[in-house]
This record gives sequence, C-alpha cells and structure tokens, in this order.
Amino acid sequence: MAGLAGQMTNAPVAGRCLSWILLLLFSVLAVAGLARAQERSPLEQVRQSGILKVALYKNFAPFSHDGKGTDVDIANALAAKLGVKTSLLWFDADENMEDDLRNMVWKGHYLGYGPADVMMHAPVDREYMAKVDKVAFFAPYHRERYAFAIRLEKLAKLESLDVFERQLLALEGDTLATSVMLSADGGRYRSQLKLTRTAAEAVTMLKSGAVDAALAQQGELEGGITGDARFAIDLPPHPILQKRQWAIGLAVKAGSKDLAEALQKAMNELLADGTVKRIMQQHGVAHRAP
Repeated sequence: MAGLAGQMTNAPVAGRCLSWILLLLFSVLAVAGLARAQERSPLEQVRQSGILKVALYKNFAPFSHDGKGTDVDIANALAAKLGVKTSLLWFDADENMEDDLRNMVWKGHYLGYGPADVMMHAPVDREYMAKVDKVAFFAPYHRERYAFAIRLEKLAKLESLDVFERQLLALEGDTLATSVMLSADGGRYRSQLKLTRTAAEAVTMLKSGAVDAALAQQGELEGGITGDARFAIDLPPHPILQKRQWAIGLAVKAGSKDLAEALQKAMNELLADGTVKRIMQQHGVAHRAP
C-alpha cells in the first residue's frame, strides 16, 4: 500500500511536468512558425494571403474618389496580374508627401491604419527619391503637369496671363501653381484669384459660372470637364508652370524587392498592351507617357 500511495502522490507531479513540457513544445513550434512567416518575402506574403493592400488618396478625382478612378482600376489590374485581389486602403493627404509615405508605405499610421503593400500615385522623381531612403519608387505610369481649364465664351485661348487682370481664376491653395500666380507680374492678378481647398472645388466653380478659368493638374481638370463643350484645356503661358511636369508611379517599403519587381513587370505589360491608356480614357484623362 505504501508503494501504491507513493505512486498516487507522484502522479499529479508527473502530469504537471508533462503539461509544462507540452506547453514549452507548443511555444517553440509557435515561435518557429512565426519566424518562418517572417522569413517569407513581401511578394510571398501577398500571394499567400491572396490580397494586395493598396493605398489610395481620397477625394482625388478622377484618379481615386468615392471608390473609383484611374488608380483604382490600375490597382485592380496589377493585382490580377499577380493572381490576387485588392484591399483598398483609403487615406486623406497629410501635410506633405513624407507624412503620406510614412503612414501608408513604410510604418503605418499611429492610429493603427496601414501600412499598405503598395501606394498608388507616388512621385517618381530622381531628386526626391534620393532623399527618401525608407521607400522604393518605381513603375511610372503617367505624367502630370499644370494646365488651365477655360470657359470658351470668355477665353478662346490663353496667350498670356494678362487676361486675369479682368477674368476670375479658381485654383487650389498651397500649390506651386498658386504661388506662381500670386507673385506673377508683380502680383497683378492677386485680386482675381479664388483659392479653393481642392482642385475639384475649382472645377465646380468653373462649371457653375463663378469663375472663367481653373488652374490645376491637367488630369484633374480633364476628368472634371470631359464631354462638356463649353470648356477647353490650355497649357499655362508661364515658363515655370510649363516646365513643371512629373511622373507618377508606385511606392513600396524599401527592401520589398521581389514585390517591386513583380509590380514593375505587371505595369510594363499594362502599359504595353494599352490597358493603362484605356483606363485613363474611360475616366476622361488623356494618358501622357512618363
């Protein structure tokens, strides 16, 4: 009986030891699994999840607004090339591009939103790219520039800025174009400028008759007035605004080499077969090769 009693006394201890051993084993396996997951490359993670998380600007028609736009369609086409679907992460533009890239590409927002796998409509500019080491910019798919949308009954063609001594001009505040117009010709046009929060608001003012012209990115103007014969697009009669053009493309976190290569290949194919051009045209934008 004494031997049996001893065995009964030690049984709970042995059970507890076994439980601890199993718990330790499961912990080791979990850590090993996590390590293997972390070893997977960005492209492998996207393909395993079946989802490409794409960051898109809000209120940026015709590129991305209210769930649609050129960038939305291009993002979906890129994901299809990778054999996955998109998960769209919409965000408001912050004070500067560095904030947007931090929140949506390489770190994530402090409120827990993001980052995405890739961001659309990122600047592909050599000088700017050299300053941002946490992000890789690539796959330019369109070229933007400033332009005027004009009301034809008031302005047949813009040969100089002198017309804005008499005609009203709407333009988005806090842009290079606004700075140029505020200072052009010694500030002669200041009283005729109507600053708006967005380019879309400038287009709305033009279409309502509140102003005679709007100045913004050409793509935004094209998307706003397409199909309306009352208006036309004209290029700026000013050397700074004429010269300022920029390519837009994709951005991923630095180090996401295989994902960037796959997206670059997909974008090359979409450009070569005319998909990007067709998407732009569907939204009223004339595609300009980067």
